[in-house]
Amino acid sequence: MSATSAPSVPPVPPYGPYREDCPWCGSRRLRARLRGDGPRQGAPHRSPVERCADCRHVFRNPPLTPGPEHPLVRAGVRFRHRLAARALYRHCPEPESWLDVGTGDAEFPRAARTHFPYTAFDGLDATHRVLRARAVERVEEAFVGRLTDPHIAARLRERYDVVSLFQYLERVVDPRAELRAALRVLRPGGHLLVDVADPRRLLPVHPLGLGAELVAQGCTILTGSRGHRVVARKDGSAP
Repeated sequence: MSATSAPSVPPVPPYGPYREDCPWCGSRRLRARLRGDGPRQGAPHRSPVERCADCRHVFRNPPLTPGPEHPLVRAGVRFRHRLAARALYRHCPEPESWLDVGTGDAEFPRAARTHFPYTAFDGLDATHRVLRARAVERVEEAFVGRLTDPHIAARLRERYDVVSLFQYLERVVDPRAELRAALRVLRPGGHLLVDVADPRRLLPVHPLGLGAELVAQGCTILTGSRGHRVVARKDGSAP
């Protein structure tokens, strides 16, 4: 290396806008859990973590903007993929159709196919990365957008046996609306797989309230509702 050259440094992930309210319940009673050297103090490498005083939801504020090279997405992701697929297999070993929401390059369907070789996997993502995933046959159908988009919601209503939200709810502005939209594309008797970042490591989401919301929407929780991975069965049509 020459004296004038410098080692390459990964780009610092950008941050989203700071929120004054809780993304889960809308309360404005937020309490800081970690301040450190957050971006508002001039050090953009660390984002504060806040807890809602009303529903106890924990989230980064401002949020890290997700991307294909984001360290929070990539760290240990293959191992988490395998564990999530096994968790679903115990309750639903032979689904015909599966939608992975926020799939990106469809790494999760690629890993899950080891356990579900006869399942038709589709992917949905807000970016065009999902189209590349379809081109290399990691998913059969690709949808660009969000489940809360009316045209996508109408097209996919009650179409799937499984819907997975792998570390997705912590990356959206309104996680409750996304969760309800996911239930609408599930068939009655279908299974929802939710995997969120581990709150013990101060990552974005603590799923407190997740189990209660699923029950209120007509689901049966098949795993521990306070863990970072939840499998639920849709017992009736979601509203």
